[in-house]
Amino acid sequence: MHSEVRPAVVIPEDCMAKKNNFDGPTRLIDASSRRPVRQYTMSGEYYVRASASRHFWGRVLDGVVFLAAYSVLCLLVVAVRKAMENNLATLELAYNDAFFYALFAGLWFVGLFVYGMVWGTSGLFGDRAAHMRSVRIQDGTTSGAWTGGWRAIAWSFIPLYIFLIVGSMFEVANVDHSPGYIPLDLDSGLAQGKPPIEDLALLAKEEAQARVHGGLPKLYGRNPDARP
Repeated sequence: MHSEVRPAVVIPEDCMAKKNNFDGPTRLIDASSRRPVRQYTMSGEYYVRASASRHFWGRVLDGVVFLAAYSVLCLLVVAVRKAMENNLATLELAYNDAFFYALFAGLWFVGLFVYGMVWGTSGLFGDRAAHMRSVRIQDGTTSGAWTGGWRAIAWSFIPLYIFLIVGSMFEVANVDHSPGYIPLDLDSGLAQGKPPIEDLALLAKEEAQARVHGGLPKLYGRNPDARP
């Protein structure tokens, strides 16, 4: 089952700036963080994306925590293998390198899947530290345990993980490690129930552009943008 992060925020009539097609950006900003307010592509509800720095360090922390836990498991396996070498009944298995290589690989992927199940339900350590959640860009729901596990497997490919981590630092892509997901800012005013406000800087910019266009001479009775 897919769990909702939080109920929709009711927006006052004078702040409504929705378009017919919900494609993300709006003309609104968050009342607290002043970050751009976007819309889920299917439901049209508003959300605020976590900042690039919080997203970056949150995902770095996730990687560090997983690698630390995996290292502990590997050390336990090594200790068990040493103990097996002193037992005649398990001596042959103790020197079976292929078995232990397969065991290390199995621990890696099983551990990732379990870690991803937590990611898709209650959130990881990085999510909690950065006060964000990975949610669907369509409607703001979390992935759930099963999909979360496979998402973790997918981004375990190290070069891809590094690319996504670097991309998140510069907000190159508006995704959270897999297409269709975004890092939701849980500290935003919108998440706390505050309605968004209009972007006054954008309004001022548009008014200035309108004044510039209004001062340009008409050519053949038409405006510079070819309107009559």
